[in-house]
This record gives sequence, structure tokens and C-alpha cells, in this order.
Amino acid sequence: MSEVMCQGRQSGEQIPSGDALVIPGGDAKESFQLTMLRAFLLPAACRDVFVLKEIQGYTLPEVAAVLGISKDDVTKHLRRAQREMQTS
Repeated sequence: MSEVMCQGRQSGEQIPSGDALVIPGGDAKESFQLTMLRAFLLPAACRDVFVLKEIQGYTLPEVAAVLGISKDDVTKHLRRAQREMQTS
């Protein structure tokens, strides 16, 4: 992943643990690892948007600014990523 993906939202800020992505009845760590594996397999643009928005908690305008794309493109990539994450 790009260098931006490895940083928190702001210097020194903790990256969320991914608890929002936990599968009910499953182990939280295992569920998060599976989510990250699936995200790694996404096309690069979708992966970057997904990680910034869903894992690191950026807002749509923040994701657009970080990646230098429009909010419409962020929404498009996020929808594709979410669709592919559900089917994988």
C-alpha cells in the first residue's frame, strides 16, 4: 500500500482496530485480518479509498483531498470496493 495508507489520519494518531468490520460470532482479530486480505486484493484505487474511509476513518472530502480525486470518484471507488468485499 502507499505510504499514506500506513499512517494514521494525523501524525501519532492511532489507526482504528477495525472493530466495525468484525463478523458476528467470529474472532475480531481473524475477522480484521480477513478484511485486510480482501482489501489487498482490490484494484489499487478502490483499495486506497476503502482503507482511508473504512479502516482509518477519513471523511469522503478528506479521502478526495488526500488522493487528489473528486468526491464523486471517491464514492464510485468506495461502492465498488464494498461490492467486491461482500462478494469475495
